[in-house]
Amino acid sequence: MSNELRIPVSIPLDDEGMLGRECLECKRYFKLKPGTGLSIDHCHCPYCDYEGNSDSFWTPAQIEYAQSIAMNQAINQLIKPSIDKLTKTFKDLERETRNRFIQFKFKESRNNFSVPIKYYTEEELETKITCNNCGLVFSIYGVFARCPDCNQLNAFLIYYKSIEVTRKQLKMFSEAEMSDDIQGKSLSFLLSSCISVFDGLGKELRMRKPTALPERPKNLFQNLFKLNETLNNAISWKHSNYPFLLKMFQVRHLFEHNMGVIDDNFVNKIPGFDSMFGRKYSLSFNEIELFIDSMDELGKIVQDQFSTL
Repeated sequence: MSNELRIPVSIPLDDEGMLGRECLECKRYFKLKPGTGLSIDHCHCPYCDYEGNSDSFWTPAQIEYAQSIAMNQAINQLIKPSIDKLTKTFKDLERETRNRFIQFKFKESRNNFSVPIKYYTEEELETKITCNNCGLVFSIYGVFARCPDCNQLNAFLIYYKSIEVTRKQLKMFSEAEMSDDIQGKSLSFLLSSCISVFDGLGKELRMRKPTALPERPKNLFQNLFKLNETLNNAISWKHSNYPFLLKMFQVRHLFEHNMGVIDDNFVNKIPGFDSMFGRKYSLSFNEIELFIDSMDELGKIVQDQFSTL
């Protein structure tokens, strides 16, 4: 007969029903929601390439908690019954030797045989994601990651969500009363935000497939001319409004580096603006709305191309 004692321990979830996890390889922390995603017994680290059994992703705090629970149950099931039995034996011996020449006296010390429970709280993370491939709900530090269940990269999901946030910001700005100066700054901010998000997507794709995209230029996803060449002209071929997209990338460059004033570089790259040289480019709500839609379309083209790289 085996003397092994099996003690089941339930690891508590946080207030959102999330369970903390830690990668054995990179030691980074993330959370996932049990009951969502795939019915599998293995897990992928969202940050690195490590994959292992789900039981290998416990955090140190969870292990300490489980050990303290198990130790208390072991004391209750094994140690305390033995001590109670020994106590009864000594009490019986004391009673039997009462009034005899040799007497046994027994004094019981009421020590509390227990181990403090190592309670803990799960950490707060920066980004909560629902995988659009398998439905797993998980949280990470940073923004980009792979799904712990299906291992799909979430970069494009985050990109589309960010574009949608920009669309909502545009709607909010369009309904607010503001001066022409504030309106211009708000629209240039949205323009820059869209391209910054696209650049962030590019950096993540480069990190995931370093041999698929060239090292130069470093700002490849800000340079639509070069990116189009890198993707075998797929953008100019597939995008419904590629010339407009090119123009808006150059307009963003104006606002980032020349306070929005049209310069020689802009005139040379974008036809039809010779007469506007030296004047400030005037953005409109309709133009930014069209640009947001164009960036959404651009993301889908890059996603299609990236899957073949």
